[in-house]
Amino acid sequence: MASDEWEEVKRLAADFKRAQLTSSAQRLSERNCVEIVSKLIQDKQIDVIFTLNGKEYLTPAQVVKEIKDELIVHGGRVNLVDLQDILGVDYSYIEAKAAELIKNDSSTFLVLGQLVHNTFLDHLAEEINEQLQAEGQVSIPELTRSHDLPPDFLLHAIEKRIGTLIEGQIDPYDKDVIFTQAFVDRNRARVRGVFSAITRPTPVLTILNKYKFPEKLFYSLLEDLVSCGRLNGDIVGGRQDNASYVPEIYSKTQNNWMDSFYAQNGYLEYDTLSRLGVSDPKNYIKKRFKGEKFIHLKAASVGKGLQDQVDATIDEAVRSETWVDIMPVLPSSFSGSDISQLIQQVLKSKPKVEVKVFHDSIVCSKPFLNECVKLFEPVMKEKAAKDAETHRDFFQQIDKKAVAAFSGSDVKADKKDERRKKAAGGSTSKGMGTGRESKTKKVKKARNRDVDEDVSSETSGSRGQSQELAFHPVEKIEEILREKIQDCPDELYTELAEDLLRPLTKQYQETAREAFMAVSGGSSAAERRKTHEDLQEKVNSVLTNVKLFEKGISQFKDEDVVSQLNKYLLKTLCTEITNCIFNTIATEQMMAQTESTDLTAEMRAKILSKLSEDDRAPFAKLNSAINGKDLSEFYSRLEECCSSSICDIMLKKLDKKKERPLIFNHKQAVVAQLKDETDPALALHLTTTLAFQNCTQCMLYAPGRLVPQIISFLASHLNKEQHNILLQYQGLVQKQIGLEREKEENAVADAEKSMSEVKGQLEDLLAKVKDVALVKKSASVSSD
Repeated sequence: MASDEWEEVKRLAADFKRAQLTSSAQRLSERNCVEIVSKLIQDKQIDVIFTLNGKEYLTPAQVVKEIKDELIVHGGRVNLVDLQDILGVDYSYIEAKAAELIKNDSSTFLVLGQLVHNTFLDHLAEEINEQLQAEGQVSIPELTRSHDLPPDFLLHAIEKRIGTLIEGQIDPYDKDVIFTQAFVDRNRARVRGVFSAITRPTPVLTILNKYKFPEKLFYSLLEDLVSCGRLNGDIVGGRQDNASYVPEIYSKTQNNWMDSFYAQNGYLEYDTLSRLGVSDPKNYIKKRFKGEKFIHLKAASVGKGLQDQVDATIDEAVRSETWVDIMPVLPSSFSGSDISQLIQQVLKSKPKVEVKVFHDSIVCSKPFLNECVKLFEPVMKEKAAKDAETHRDFFQQIDKKAVAAFSGSDVKADKKDERRKKAAGGSTSKGMGTGRESKTKKVKKARNRDVDEDVSSETSGSRGQSQELAFHPVEKIEEILREKIQDCPDELYTELAEDLLRPLTKQYQETAREAFMAVSGGSSAAERRKTHEDLQEKVNSVLTNVKLFEKGISQFKDEDVVSQLNKYLLKTLCTEITNCIFNTIATEQMMAQTESTDLTAEMRAKILSKLSEDDRAPFAKLNSAINGKDLSEFYSRLEECCSSSICDIMLKKLDKKKERPLIFNHKQAVVAQLKDETDPALALHLTTTLAFQNCTQCMLYAPGRLVPQIISFLASHLNKEQHNILLQYQGLVQKQIGLEREKEENAVADAEKSMSEVKGQLEDLLAKVKDVALVKKSASVSSD
């Protein structure tokens, strides 16, 4: 180095020394420093973080650096709360900087308020490996409790280090267990040894508890040994508590026995299979014999061979026109219900074969049953001849009914019919009237239960009870069968007698009718034809009226009014038609009615109960239709009953040419009745229905309780004066009824005087009310 350069160095050293030894002239106080820093922070020229004591500042970068340092000092795991005490910085700053650190450093994690570094996880993995090598297995729940870490986080960290820091494997069926290969091999050998010694079905749970196998590993090892063929057997039930291990040698023996038994007998019993260790015999048979067509009964499954034997036995009975008992063909262990079910299943494949099964196992062919019926023909004729002589009154009643029941004239009408006839307005055919009933003496009843609804109530009692001409009782039929047919089981005689009772009774009734005809001369063919024609004419006459009244109902827009009018038609005229039909079938079935023209609901039900299943269905539907509110349903049920195969009544369509005369005749009948009517309520009823027909050219059949609704309908068809007259008269009628009720209930003295005043007003207005419907010049208002 040159001398001049060295001198320069010495000079600078002297200047530096002087500067160090020189004291400053001015010093900043602590307060000045705080103010300067605050100003710089306010102007955002610096970014610092205050400590908790406020005497120190830290930059954000310094906080992150110190967090990293503390993480290293604590072995890679530190709590954020502890960092607050160590660094003296507010927790929010530490939390924010920790999140920033995690974002920028993938080797650091935030878990349950703790920072965890990979170095800690590596050290933890080494500890786990030491424990694993010592014990052979560890579980994640145990590690979670001992190291206070979430199981998912811990499992993820362990999975990354399996095969490197941790020498073991995770159970594929249970992720919470880690094994060493030596532990797995040791237990595999134990499982293989135990199960190799098993020779009969054994519950897996029993082995598990007895030999203390680790449950987490046990099922995996057992399934692996079975699937790879090291253990010759099957696991039945999977991993459930009721799972069983079935050795192959036992399965082979079981299957060989089962195949041999089935080949010899053609069936398999569930109880026997259960004793052999099969837990679900029915499903086992389905899997074991997939190609076989079994019939699965309650206690056994029957194969094709035994089915063919039953089939052949039934065919033999049909060919020989006799009966056969299937029970000897089948095993003695089969119950009656099993035999019956088997026979029914076999018969499903033979739809054309007509047989009947008795006592679960006895199959009788149709010809055999027909022969049984023929056996009674001599007895039947003999009894019919005697009954024709000894029960003449009964047969005369039946014959009289057949000739004249539906000739158009009623034998006897009760009080209810008389009221309805009067309301018919002088019409020649029943059902042509308006349906207004005459006032009864007790006004209380008239109000609480409108008289119009009497038609829907059917009186019950002893009158009109159905009587049926009976054949021999079941006991007598059984006795005759025992005499005529030999070598039958006792059960067959009893059940066969019960089965033949109805057809024999029906045949006997026809035989008895013929016998009576022969004795008494009977009714000529012309008379019977005339009876049928009268019935047909009456049904069509009333049905025509129903359809004409239905047109009148269609004029109303209020659905509630329409529904009530439809129900009223069904309860009156449609019920009348139904009674005619029921009387017809009662006559054909040899049932006598003491009053045949007005059947009650109970009487119709009695007739239905006497009919066979096939005959009963259409009449039961017709009987139900009159209790509804749909006329179209009644029409369809009536057509079904009147078909050629049942009553053979031809229903005629509504004739347009005859419609106008019928409406005119009905009107004239109502006019004639109205002119002579003095009862206020009935006069108002007739006036409203006649006015309705004048305005709409349609007939109306309505109960008295709907008079207010009819008056409301007429408001748009009559002038205001006429409508007010009807409203005024309606109010007076209602007032009169109320006064009569009050007088009857309370015996008020003033009621008599008030009734006289109301009666006078009604008499004064009666002529004007009638004029609303009778005077032709009455102006009508067109409904715009």
